[in-house]
Amino acid sequence: MKLSNKKFSLIACIGLSIIISGTIIISSEAQDISNNKTQIKTVDLQNTRIPDWNQMTFSTMPSINTDSSFQAPQGVEEKLGYNPNRNWEKGQNVSEFMMLGDFQDSFELQKFSLADIYQITNSDASEISLEEFGIMKLQTLGSLVSAIPALENIPINEVKPVEYLLSQNLSGSVDGNQTIGNLLGRSAGSSASLSPHLGKLDFSQIDLNSYSIDSIPGLSTTAIEEFEKWQGVYVDSVPGLESVPFSQFPNPINAIGGEVGIVDVAFGTDEQQRQRTISGSKQEGFAVPCKKDCAHVELSGSKSVKGKAWVSGKYQLVKGGRGILGSVNGGKEPTGRHLFGEAFKVAVWDVSEVDGMMSQALFFRVCMRNNFVDLGCTPYFIGPVPFMTYREKDPIFLGFINGGGENSTSTPTGLKSSGFTFNSSPIISSSNLSNLLPPNKGSCSKRHSKGTNIDALGTALSEIKDNYDSVGNYVCDGNGNCGRSLGAMQFMSYRPEVRRIINSKSGGAKFLSKLDEGEEVTSEEMVQYFSPTEQQKLIASDTNQLLDNASEQIDPTTGKAFSQERLIERVGQMHFGGTSIPIDSEVSNANESDSVKKHGIAIKLSLA
Repeated sequence: MKLSNKKFSLIACIGLSIIISGTIIISSEAQDISNNKTQIKTVDLQNTRIPDWNQMTFSTMPSINTDSSFQAPQGVEEKLGYNPNRNWEKGQNVSEFMMLGDFQDSFELQKFSLADIYQITNSDASEISLEEFGIMKLQTLGSLVSAIPALENIPINEVKPVEYLLSQNLSGSVDGNQTIGNLLGRSAGSSASLSPHLGKLDFSQIDLNSYSIDSIPGLSTTAIEEFEKWQGVYVDSVPGLESVPFSQFPNPINAIGGEVGIVDVAFGTDEQQRQRTISGSKQEGFAVPCKKDCAHVELSGSKSVKGKAWVSGKYQLVKGGRGILGSVNGGKEPTGRHLFGEAFKVAVWDVSEVDGMMSQALFFRVCMRNNFVDLGCTPYFIGPVPFMTYREKDPIFLGFINGGGENSTSTPTGLKSSGFTFNSSPIISSSNLSNLLPPNKGSCSKRHSKGTNIDALGTALSEIKDNYDSVGNYVCDGNGNCGRSLGAMQFMSYRPEVRRIINSKSGGAKFLSKLDEGEEVTSEEMVQYFSPTEQQKLIASDTNQLLDNASEQIDPTTGKAFSQERLIERVGQMHFGGTSIPIDSEVSNANESDSVKKHGIAIKLSLA
C-alpha cells in the first residue's frame, strides 16, 4: 500500500499550522523555484497537460534561478577556435547563456537561415544590423566568402562592410571594381600578385552597427552552419531566434513516449530506500534506486508506473555527460527524465508534503563539436529553470518508460525538505487550471461532514483495485445489468454516470458500443474516454455517498452512529460487499483471500 511512511489525519487538520511554520534548508546552488511567476501555456495530451510548444519560445521560458558559470577544461578553446566559457545570473533568460552548439544535436538550430527566422517571426532584415548578428564578429573575410561563395563574383564596392574592412587595414587604395574573389586570389585566372592573406582580416575590428543584414548579399539566406565558429554564438545573438516557437525548429520538439500517470503522493527527504523509480539519466538508465533522502512523488496509473517513484533531482544526483566534458560538475546531474528529447532534462524539484504539491525544473548542458573535434557534452547541470507544477491527484505526462540503472544508486546532495511550502500558484496558465484536481491530503477543503478526508479515503479504496487503464471481462449481475469493470475503482460500464462521461467525447459512443459488445479495447482507449481525472472525481463522489450511508448506520460495538475509525471500516466493508452487506460480515470473496470485515480493517490501517 502506497501510504506507508506518510501519515495524515482523516479525522481533522490537527497540527497543520505547526507543519507550515517549518523551514527548508537550501543552498545557493539549489534554490527553491516556487516563487517564479512565469506562466507556461499548456495544451491537452491524453487527459493531462503539457507545454504548448506552438507558443513556447526561448524568450517566454521562465528564467534560471541560480548564479553560476562554466569554465571549459584547459586547451579546449584552442581546439574549438571560440570561447565556450560563460556565466549566468539568477533571472537571466536561457537564450542569454546557451550557445547554438549546445543544441546542434537536438534542435539543430544551425540549419536555420536568417530568412527562415524572419519568415516565422515576421521580422524585417532592413531593421537589423550586422552587430546584432553575433556570427559576424567571429568571421574573417575568408570565412565569410567560404560561407557565401557567391560573394567571390561581386565587386568590392558593392559590399560596403567589406569595402570598409579593407580600407581600415590597407595603406593604399583598393580598386573597388574588382571582385572580392579576385582580391583574395580565389577567382579563376587570377594572378599571383593578388593578396590571399587579406582573407584573415577580422570583422570584429570594425563597427558593424552601421550596416544592415542586407548590406552583405546572400547573408540572410545562408544557413547558420555554413559560417565558421557558429557553435560559439549565443541563442539571443541570432536576431529573432529567441522568438521562434519550439515546434518550428528544424528538429521540432516532441513528446517522447505517451505514458501518463497520476501524482499520487508527495514525499519529502525523510523517505529512504526507494527501489522502484522512473528517474535517472541517459548514462545510467531511468530506474535508478535511491537509498537516502529520497524526496519524490509516488505515482499511480498503469501497471508500468503504479507505485513507482519519480525522485527529486534537488536531492539526488546521477551520472551524466559524455566525452571529455563528461567530467564537468563531477560527472553528475540531477536525477530526472527526458520527456521532450535531449535539449534539456526534466527533474522533479521542490516537493511539499505540507501542500501535497511538486514542481519540475529544466536542466541544460554544454556540448562542443565542430568539423575537427568532438569533445562531447557536460552533464545536465545548468539550472534549475522552473517548469510545470502539480498537485496530488493531477495527471502528469511521464513519456517513455524504459527502465535501466536498477543496480546503481543515486548520490544525495545533502539538502533537506522538512516543512517546505510553495509560495505561489502553479507555473501553468491560469486559464488551464480547470482540468486539474484540487489538493487533497494537504488540504481540509474536501472533507465529509463527519470530518473524514474524502480524497484520502477514495485513494485508499481505489488502490485496492486495479489501475486507471484496466478493463474487466463482460459480466452480468443478478438484476440483468451487463457490462465491464473500468479503471481504478472498477466502475461498471452500465452506470449512467460512466456512460455520460464517455458519451460526451468525440468517438465515445463507438467506444461504449465496443464495451457493450465485449470487444477488445486498449488501455490507451480506456484513459482517452474515461480519464484518470474523471475517475478521481467519480471516486470522490462515490466515497462521499458511502460516507453518507455509513454514517447513518448504528455501530453495534458502541450503539451509536458510525464515526471516526469505525466509520472508515464500515465504508470499506460497503465498498467491498455493497451497501446492504451486514456489518462486520465474515463473508469472503470467491477465492477466500479477503472478507468483508478484513477489507474494512485493511482500509482503516492503510490510512493510519
